[in-house]
Amino acid sequence: MKNVLKLQSSLLLCVVLSGCATYTHNAVTFRSSLAGGHYETALQTLGSARKGPARLLYFMENGLISHYRGEYHASNRFFESAERLSDRLFTRSLSREVASLITNDQVRAYRGEEFELAFINYYRALNYWYLNEPEEALVECRKANLKLDRYAAQADYDATYRNDAFIHYITGLIYEATGELNDAYVSYRNALDAYETYHEAFGLAAPETLARDLKRVEAALDFVDNPGEAVATRDSNLAGDGELIVFSEIGFVPHKVEEEISLPIYEGDDFGGKKDRLEAVSRKIAYRHFKPHYAGKSKVKYWLRVALPAYKDVVPRTRTIRVSAAGRQTATTLAEDLSSIAWQTFQDKQPTILARTVARGLVKYSASVKAKEKSKVLGFIVNLFSAAIETADTRSWVSLPHNVQIGRLALPAGTHTLTLESLDNRGRVIETGTISDIDIRPGTRTFVNYRTYK
Repeated sequence: MKNVLKLQSSLLLCVVLSGCATYTHNAVTFRSSLAGGHYETALQTLGSARKGPARLLYFMENGLISHYRGEYHASNRFFESAERLSDRLFTRSLSREVASLITNDQVRAYRGEEFELAFINYYRALNYWYLNEPEEALVECRKANLKLDRYAAQADYDATYRNDAFIHYITGLIYEATGELNDAYVSYRNALDAYETYHEAFGLAAPETLARDLKRVEAALDFVDNPGEAVATRDSNLAGDGELIVFSEIGFVPHKVEEEISLPIYEGDDFGGKKDRLEAVSRKIAYRHFKPHYAGKSKVKYWLRVALPAYKDVVPRTRTIRVSAAGRQTATTLAEDLSSIAWQTFQDKQPTILARTVARGLVKYSASVKAKEKSKVLGFIVNLFSAAIETADTRSWVSLPHNVQIGRLALPAGTHTLTLESLDNRGRVIETGTISDIDIRPGTRTFVNYRTYK
């Protein structure tokens, strides 16, 4: 018991002196600075996370900011550090796990949500493409879905998000752009299959352009019964033109907030100080919360207050982006809904998160009871300590977009300036941006990504 109290005191001092929750507290300021284009100010808010439990987020946020600044080599270095760290964190740290049972989940090294880790590869792929290294870009695309498959196979919950349709689609586009038609065909097929799952899980259907892309590659590979009919699906206006593909990244992904709930703990919920019993009781209480049932004559021993993370979504005003250049224009369509993915991923994990939080609450309660048996004052202090450090883990990669849309536009060869207009749900222009010096070559594809925070 003395060792437990000493560890609690030491970790409380760590929380107070080192500012373990600084990253979460600075998230709103960070987003505001980013939306205003004040990158240096945004980076200053990340400094304290460099060596703490939120180190992974430090690398990911720096990688994304470097990408938007056009510093693609630096961006890849940050993202490479993030990948290496996330691979190491994939094997849990026992000491951190034990500490989190006594304090809170924010002392655990942040390991990242699955969709966050997949989007490291999305941005690295774009970096490599802009650096004229298409083979490296393809490596990043392939890594993303291999990573998701590995995470899903070893998860302690049933993962809905285990295959990224958007990443498959980008992989196909890059394969086709580099002349690897067989691989493009496989990627487009995988994308279509994955979008079927997306439609069921997230309500997102495949972009219409995907089916046309698949038919075009099938025709080129003679995979169709009537090649003459399939060839007609080609974009006839690409003769002598090049194709611009715009990935518009809109708004901010939902961010985590804290909510408190109180759970009834019955007489039969005692874990007797045994670790295996603690896990079983915690899972039972979590199940009881999500599947309420009549407790009969069971007597409530006490009410356990716990703090849990929850997602808060701020829907962007922008519904689509109108892309214009050389007297031509197109509108983007939804290809990746990170908001829905984040929410569903959280729903999948919620029972596990609650069970771990309940386990921590039971340990703290048990410590306070034992302390009270020795001294009422000591019991009061332990209770006060437990309440003070009970906080939810609300860390996340806050600069990611709410959704990503795709736009396709055939343009004459030459150098162009793009006009990108953000349209709200009534078709009104709420923001206008430009990208200059876009080089279009005949018969080739040019990829561009554009970010709006509105």
